[in-house]
Amino acid sequence: MVYRLRIPKGVQHEIERLPGHIRPRIRQAIAGLAFEPRPHNASQLREELAGFWRIKLENYRIIYSIDEDEIVVEVVRVARRSPKTYLDLT
Repeated sequence: MVYRLRIPKGVQHEIERLPGHIRPRIRQAIAGLAFEPRPHNASQLREELAGFWRIKLENYRIIYSIDEDEIVVEVVRVARRSPKTYLDLT
C-alpha cells in the first residue's frame, strides 16, 4: 500500500531553509514515508503528543502523523531540535 504524502506549504518552506547537507536526506526520509510510514528509525511520541511520529536525522526532526482511514502521512514539522520543536503541533 502506498500512502499519500501531505506536506503543507509552511513545512515546505522549512525544508527549503535547511542547510544543503541535510536537505536531501530530509527529502529522502519523507519520500520513504509513502512506502513505510513507520520505518525502523521512527518513534511514536507520547502523552499529549500521542498520534505523532518522529524521525531523527542528526540534530533535525521530522514530525508527522499517519491517517490510516485516508491512507495519508502528513508532515507537520521539519526543524532543528530545540525546546520549541514540539510546541503547537496540534
